[in-house]
Amino acid sequence: MFPKSCDELYQCRLFKKKFLGNSPRYFYIFLDKAVVNKESNRKRADRVFNVENTKRIVWKYTIEQPIKLKGIIFDNGNEQQEYFGDDDVLRELKKNISKLFFQAKVQEEYVAMQVIGQGNYALVLELQHLHSNQKFASKCIDKKKLQTIEQGMESVLNEIQIMRILSPHEQIINLIEVYEGDNNIYLIMDLAQGGSLYKEMKNKLTLYSRKEVQKIMYQILSGLQYIHSKGIMHRDLKPENILFKEKGNINTLTIADFGLSVKVDSYPYLYPKCGTPGFVAPEIVNLIDKTSSYTTACDIFSAGVIFHILLLGEGLFIGNGHQEILRMNKQFQVDLTRNKYQQLDSDAKDLLFKMIVQDADQRFTANQCLNHVYFSNEVAPQLQLKIQESPTKVSFDHYLDTYNSPDQKLMNKDGKKLSIVTRTPIYAPKASTPELPKQRSIMEELSPLSSFSLDQLNNETQKEDQFQFAITK
Repeated sequence: MFPKSCDELYQCRLFKKKFLGNSPRYFYIFLDKAVVNKESNRKRADRVFNVENTKRIVWKYTIEQPIKLKGIIFDNGNEQQEYFGDDDVLRELKKNISKLFFQAKVQEEYVAMQVIGQGNYALVLELQHLHSNQKFASKCIDKKKLQTIEQGMESVLNEIQIMRILSPHEQIINLIEVYEGDNNIYLIMDLAQGGSLYKEMKNKLTLYSRKEVQKIMYQILSGLQYIHSKGIMHRDLKPENILFKEKGNINTLTIADFGLSVKVDSYPYLYPKCGTPGFVAPEIVNLIDKTSSYTTACDIFSAGVIFHILLLGEGLFIGNGHQEILRMNKQFQVDLTRNKYQQLDSDAKDLLFKMIVQDADQRFTANQCLNHVYFSNEVAPQLQLKIQESPTKVSFDHYLDTYNSPDQKLMNKDGKKLSIVTRTPIYAPKASTPELPKQRSIMEELSPLSSFSLDQLNNETQKEDQFQFAITK
C-alpha cells in the first residue's frame, strides 16, 4: 500500500481500453513520478512512471473541432502505455504533470509569435497558446549544439529541476511546461512583458526615488528568501535577470534565468566558479578548491551590488572594462569611505554595507535584510538621497557605460571556449532567422541568455554561432 504523501500534486481517474470495454485507472501525481493503480484503495501500485526514466509523454487530441484532449501516452523508450479520459480531466492532469515530464509535439499546443532573445545555443520565443490564446515565453535549446558543450545537457536538466522546485512563486519566472522535439528542448515560462531592470535603467533619466528602491529591493530579497528556503543559490543575480511582468509597474518584479543555479548541498557544484564580473561574491571569484562549498550568502552580495547601483547610479567596482572590474572584484577593491556613501541616509547605508561585506559569514541573510529598519521606515522628505536633489544630473549612465562596453568579450561557463558573448543583453537574433508564424517586430529583451565564467577572460573576438530554429513537426 502506498500512503497519501505530502508531495502528492493531483489525482484523477482515467481509463485503459480493453477488448471488452474500458477499465478504470487511478492516477496519483507526485513531484518525481506518476503512480497508476487499478483500484482506488491504494493497496498496490500497478505501474509507476518515474520522471527520470520516462522518455516523454504524448497527448492525444480529437480530430474534430473544437479540438479536445482525449488521451495520454507514457513512453519510456521500450514500451508505451496509453490512457483515455474526458477533456476537462486531462486538462487538469496536464496542468499538474506538464512541468515534471518531457512532453512531445509542442506545435499542437503553441504557435510561435516572434523571437525575443538569442544566445549561443538557445532562442527565446514569444508563444501563444492555441486554446487559451495566452502568451508565454519559451527558451528553445538546440540539442545538437548542447552536445558540443561540456556538461551542457547536465546544465539544462539542472536548470529544469531547479525551476520545477521553485515554481510557482510570485517573485520567480515560473516554469509552466517542458517539451522535447527531435531538435530542441522547450521550456515554457511566464512572459515578462515589462522587460528587465537593466532596460528600465537604460531608459530612466534619473535615479529611482527611495520608495521605488525600497519596492525593488524588497521584492528581490523576498524572491531570494524563497529561493534560499529551498536550499538553492541563484549565482547570477544582476539587473538583466530581474524582470517585470508588466510594463511600467515595478511592483511586478520577478527573478529569472536559473541557468547557473545549484543546490547548496550539491557540491562539487556544476560550474563552481561562475557569475558576472562586478556582481559575483568574493568567495566565488576567489575560489581555489572547486570541490569546496559556499552558501546562499553569495546571492546577497550580488543583490547588494544591485542595491548599490540603485542608490548611487554606479557599480560597486568602478573600472575600465570587464578585466579591470574582475580584478577589483577579486581583490575587493572598494573604498567605502568615499563621500558618496556619506550622502546616503543612515539606514540605507547600513543595509547596503551588511549586504556587500567581504566576509560571507558576516553578510546578512535575506530574512535579516527584509527585517532591516530600512524597509520599516516611512519615506520622508528628509530621508531622500541628497544626491537626488538635482535629479537631472544623476542617472545610471556611469553604470551603463562601465558595464556595457561592446568590445569586452567574456567566456561562457567554466572558462571553456563555449560561448563568447557581450555583456550587453541580446535583443534580437543576428544573421538570418527562419520565418515564424505571424512574425512581428522584435520587442525588448526577455532576459539575457548568456552567463560568464570567471576563470579567464577572452581577448579575442569570436562570431557567435547561429542555429536554425523550427518547431519540431
